[in-house]
Amino acid sequence: MKSGILSNIWTKRIASVLGLLYAFYLCVLSFRSVFYEVIIEKPIMFCTYLSSISIVAMILMIYSRKQFATKLASFIMIPALLPIVLMCLGSWEMIIPLAVCAVVIFFASGANEGTKTLLGTMFLLIYILASLAYFIFTSYLASPAVKKTIEEGISPSGKYRYEVINTTDSSNGSTTVMLEPNDMDIIRKSVTYKVKGYDRKLCVKRPLTEVKIEWKDDDLYINGERWFTPEQAEKGKWFEKESFSFDFM
Repeated sequence: MKSGILSNIWTKRIASVLGLLYAFYLCVLSFRSVFYEVIIEKPIMFCTYLSSISIVAMILMIYSRKQFATKLASFIMIPALLPIVLMCLGSWEMIIPLAVCAVVIFFASGANEGTKTLLGTMFLLIYILASLAYFIFTSYLASPAVKKTIEEGISPSGKYRYEVINTTDSSNGSTTVMLEPNDMDIIRKSVTYKVKGYDRKLCVKRPLTEVKIEWKDDDLYINGERWFTPEQAEKGKWFEKESFSFDFM
């Protein structure tokens, strides 16, 4: 009876669909690695979580390796992993479980060997060129100025947060006050995905200056002068949330 269930074609198809869902989850993590800052709060817990679902997915996909959905998943995962490798380099507790699963399934899938050889060569070339382009680009944009966050805080409602950043450069430095939403992060038990790209530069003072920040409701005052109101953000659509944030996963 047990052997009959395992050899049943529908059991294999269900397993392959579950494997495809894992590939989709990897794509979601890839999306987050680009548009969010991945802050791993509990590395061991996060690594255990990813390792567990990766092992289950690997077993399911090896079992259903000849199914179309599994073959498709095996071709999706390696290129989908590239942004994670580049953006989260050094976070091995995240990269290793995903990479092991992606590579094993790519070679273990029932796809044609010629297809795997061709795609494997293409993927390797893409990784080399993308890594080279990324590191050249980031090196080119690197600034000699040294930035240090000296103060940060959250509004009374919890909707906004600010940072005071001191920048040391060749022009006697500057003090910058940045504002960003505080309710768009994706928070999980072991990891926080801190949203990027929504920060607003409220003011820049040169040279380095001591500033006093205070909240009155959700209005932000700098040295006694009002610099931000929620109405200002709503009117300018500063912090409109993207509909495809995948924060349900």
